[in-house]
Amino acid sequence: MAKFDGQIAIAHLQEKWEGKPCPMCGVGNWNVNNSTFQLTEFNQGNMIIGGPVVPVIPVVCNNCGNTILVNAITAGVIKPESEGVK
Repeated sequence: MAKFDGQIAIAHLQEKWEGKPCPMCGVGNWNVNNSTFQLTEFNQGNMIIGGPVVPVIPVVCNNCGNTILVNAITAGVIKPESEGVK
């Protein structure tokens, strides 16, 4: 799990989301996780060695729990280390 400065993600979301509320409950109280996680390509339950990886930051609505995944590279919190990272 890669940790990062959560303020970078918050600044990105403030600029791009412009204070928009949660699309599920209408409340705008968000929690930004300071860890990145990864999405990997689905292959019928089999692990793909060397396959593409998408690093994501979970952003959770504190009211209803709706979770939105934001691309960590696009948000500027991490740099891609290899061509397999998108």
